[in-house]
Amino acid sequence: MTEGNEPLPAPADDHYHPSRAQRFVEDGYYEEYTEKPAAPPRQRFYKKKKYWIICSIITVILIVVIVLLVLFVAFPKIAQSVMNNAGVNVEAAQITFTPPNNLHASVALLKRDQPADGNSTFYMSMKSKMTNTGPFSADIKFDNPIEVQYKGATLGYINLPGTHVSGGSGTLDAVTQFRIKDQEKFASFAREMLAVPKFTWTLKGQAEISAMTRTAKVDLNKDLVLDGK
Repeated sequence: MTEGNEPLPAPADDHYHPSRAQRFVEDGYYEEYTEKPAAPPRQRFYKKKKYWIICSIITVILIVVIVLLVLFVAFPKIAQSVMNNAGVNVEAAQITFTPPNNLHASVALLKRDQPADGNSTFYMSMKSKMTNTGPFSADIKFDNPIEVQYKGATLGYINLPGTHVSGGSGTLDAVTQFRIKDQEKFASFAREMLAVPKFTWTLKGQAEISAMTRTAKVDLNKDLVLDGK
């Protein structure tokens, strides 16, 4: 005690005494008990704009590749398949020795045809419908002359005009000379034709089918059923 009975000052403390809250922070307890903010949800990949841009580019490339394959690789096979599966239904046919004039005015003889002589040539007019020609619009051009066979024997040759098909059907109307190859074989056929209600000719040759800016040469091997007697 000093004079006047005043208390002596407390001795200075050289050490720092942090508060309880400060000790929690320093000891790491604050981070443990403090709630952290939730992480934002990740955006799904198919909702990203970049994903759809990449998909669009890939789709365009695939479409271009498929179209090119169809046009340059598959088209000839498709054209041949169309020709093989197409049907030709003869609705009317006539044989004369003078040019027939009962067909549509747009059907005309080819310039190379000469007047029929009645022995080796005659005129044939035919109206027919083509069926099962596929879904595409196409132009068909025949490589004339077309060979006409009966039971495997060649009777002669005819010329067929070009035609157009679309929506699975078309027409094939022709006025042409029939040029007999072998008169004896044709005479034998004529006798059979007069004795049966129907007979079948087979047309053989080649044709060109043009569609979708492409042209393919195809083989023609098509049966025609005509009325006999």
